[in-house]
Amino acid sequence: MQIVFITGVSTGIGRDALHTLTQKGFFVIGTVRKQDEADSLNSLYASSARILKMDVRNQEEVLECVDSVRSLLNEYGLYALINNAGIAVPGPLQYLTDEEFADQMDVNVFSVRRITNILLPWLGADKAFKPGYIINISSVSGLFNAPYNGAYCISKHALESMTDVYRRELIQFGIRVTAIEPGPIKTAIWQKNKGALSRFSDTPYGPILAAADTMIEHSEKSGYDVSVISSLIFRILQNPKPKTRYLVHRKKIMFNLLAKWLPDTIVDKLVARSLAGGKKYRPV
Repeated sequence: MQIVFITGVSTGIGRDALHTLTQKGFFVIGTVRKQDEADSLNSLYASSARILKMDVRNQEEVLECVDSVRSLLNEYGLYALINNAGIAVPGPLQYLTDEEFADQMDVNVFSVRRITNILLPWLGADKAFKPGYIINISSVSGLFNAPYNGAYCISKHALESMTDVYRRELIQFGIRVTAIEPGPIKTAIWQKNKGALSRFSDTPYGPILAAADTMIEHSEKSGYDVSVISSLIFRILQNPKPKTRYLVHRKKIMFNLLAKWLPDTIVDKLVARSLAGGKKYRPV
């Protein structure tokens, strides 16, 4: 049995990856935050998955959940870990609370290290088990810093760095570590963020953020279907030598130009001009 551990399978990328990988013959251990979601998914995937209620921020709960599947892991090892769980906390850095910023880092950065370290023995750090795969679901926001999405960008930049560090430290065990960097993807995260910036309307940033929901709608319309990421995950898991990172964006050349090649001062002017366009603005 080939076991894949996926965090955050209630919606979006995680949910589609759960469906795709079970259809391809993998056994999935998935995590969700609510018990009713766990019960529903366990009913749907009774023979091909085990869904655990787990808050990735809670070290004790993570340990308890891993203990509950320890016998499976001891018998089969872990073919892959997909660190997918994540949140986006939008808003001007000046007005985000310390608690909001800390929560962004905890879910998107600290929990990845927390869960990866706990599962590393079954991924091959213990040589009793075959070397497996680690796939971190990053973002183009880990490559390009968009205004009013700063906390999320900072968290994904940290995840990009963590991916490189783990890859270089774990190469001695043969563990393959990869980042997937999606641009806009049609998931529930867009709907969750609609209206989220209205609380800043009375700040100096209010006029620029007035068209935030329209900006989100533009990104949602241009996004890839979530199945594109699930198919890529499957291809990575079939590749003995996957690439270190995969950028998933409709305009890769343009994006790489903005993120890597153009001088910062020019990019700053382009971003300012785009923001001034209001409803015509579409985040990268």
